[in-house]
Amino acid sequence: MTLQKKTIDLSPSERRAHVPSREAELMRAYGSNSLAFFGQALENSHFLAPDGAGLVHYRLVNKVAVVLGDPVCALETGEQVTQSFLDVCARHHWRVAFYQASPAYLATYHALRLRAWKMGEEAILYPQTFTLRGSAMANVRISSRRAERDGVTLHWYQGVPPREVMRQLEQVSSAWLEHKTGSHAAETGFSTSRLDEVIESAERADAIAHLSVPFHNSPRAVPRLVTGVATTSAGTACAFVTFTPIYGGVTPETTTPGNQSSGQGWGWSLDLMRRVPDAPPGVMELLLVRALERFQSCGALVVSFGLVALADTSQEMTPVERKLVSLATDSLHLMEHRETLFNFKQKF
Repeated sequence: MTLQKKTIDLSPSERRAHVPSREAELMRAYGSNSLAFFGQALENSHFLAPDGAGLVHYRLVNKVAVVLGDPVCALETGEQVTQSFLDVCARHHWRVAFYQASPAYLATYHALRLRAWKMGEEAILYPQTFTLRGSAMANVRISSRRAERDGVTLHWYQGVPPREVMRQLEQVSSAWLEHKTGSHAAETGFSTSRLDEVIESAERADAIAHLSVPFHNSPRAVPRLVTGVATTSAGTACAFVTFTPIYGGVTPETTTPGNQSSGQGWGWSLDLMRRVPDAPPGVMELLLVRALERFQSCGALVVSFGLVALADTSQEMTPVERKLVSLATDSLHLMEHRETLFNFKQKF
């Protein structure tokens, strides 16, 4: 088994794009957790299980190995791969936390005597059945059409965005961050990208897409990083979105509406979503609608709009967990932001 931090002797640009072949193979075949792609970031460490059966992405923080998502492996080998990683952590006297573990792996984690605590819900959409028709989508439909009437134009880029586009993203992002957090604005990272990582992410996605893999269940179209930019009638960039790849093969469960198992399907995951404070109303809805239609035409099976922290629409939290959630949100004034995010994603 190997436990490593990437220290390959390459130039900075080569390091950004480099993904070891076995890791790339595992990603292409089993990287269907919406966070798997972020695990390849240079800041993370990687555990390759014996015989290359699986991959675990993690970051060590104060002797706690924080795993991003689930192991990247076949579901039937998940317990073996996870146990191997836990054994290594025990030898190093590290504690372990799996961040945003999926329902598909809960049985595996319980079997290994790990405790699960619900922290939120992921918004999963199925582009092959997506439609703007019906009363449920009226709000999105009206908002999107309003943005179009106001002269908003969308521009799409696959792979590394051109330099001029990156300048547009920087201008929008700076205005968004300052409006959101003031002059001391900062980006977080780990389970989302930072703007300065967009090129690195695009190069990494291109490297994985160009890999020839032996797996028979690889999708015909390999997703790459997608960027959508909205401009006003005056030609000024006012909003943008980025989507990172979700890999993995096609299984019968993939096509079942409502199936949110994280081990199946391929598509894209919403990453960055930003706009200037005075952007035309409906611009974000328009970007997301056109992105879903674009992914639908590509044959994508799933699109993740990401986690809404502390959401519990199915009422699965225990009374103790709800009390802790209430205490945290009330004391830190977090709920208004999460409710706004949840309500926006709930439109879809």
